[in-house]
Amino acid sequence: MYHMLQNKRYQEKFREENLIPPCNDECSYCFLNYTDVLSENYLFRNLSRKEIGKIIRKVHHQVRKCKKGDVVAFEGDYYDKLIIIVKGSVVGEMMDFEGRVLRVEQRNAPESVATAFIFGDNNKLPVTITAMEETRLLLIPRDDLMNLFAENKTILQNYLDIMANRAQFLSRQMKLLGLNSIKGKIANYLLEQVKKQGSDIIRMEHSQSELAEMFGVARPSIGRAMGELKKANCISTSAKNIEIINKVRLSELLR
Repeated sequence: MYHMLQNKRYQEKFREENLIPPCNDECSYCFLNYTDVLSENYLFRNLSRKEIGKIIRKVHHQVRKCKKGDVVAFEGDYYDKLIIIVKGSVVGEMMDFEGRVLRVEQRNAPESVATAFIFGDNNKLPVTITAMEETRLLLIPRDDLMNLFAENKTILQNYLDIMANRAQFLSRQMKLLGLNSIKGKIANYLLEQVKKQGSDIIRMEHSQSELAEMFGVARPSIGRAMGELKKANCISTSAKNIEIINKVRLSELLR
């Protein structure tokens, strides 16, 4: 009786909000909560909640629950399902030849994971993906994703834009890898944040430990390099904010 009343309330809510009803009684939570999240995902950009509900209802999908520390997928696994984070966050890590674990990238809801690797001749994951907290993932098989592209030009265009954005990101990462000094890597990161945040006073999005993992160096090395930049009057720090004082000097570190 309780489940019948609960489902009736869900149906009433869908009618009130003009949303597509769930696939079945077990899918109510998915549609009531995930259409809001998916509307913020780039793949579903320019689509309404109702349109998203119709799309997800028609396509085969799964919702996977993960606890903090759960491995979502291992490096080398075949990637045949698009992973969309609808709650929580995951991190992609790989091990270098010396056995050090390098944090490649963190992805948060409502972002997609490893979008560029679902297609291609060698569609294997280059990283191990791990949940950083309690996380829920929406999984869409590759064949169903292809059907979405064929049926919805908006989703196809959005996916192509995602791929182009990823290519630009990787280009920036290659530039970062080409910088030999830690101060050069930090300077590049800070100048990118200035562009992103539109201000010379930037709020740090990553801790020094996270920067160390991103750059593949020891945590104390980041602290020393930051101290040297501060001593050289390139930056000033306060709490979680950094003010860029000398952009020219920071730019010189990129050469």
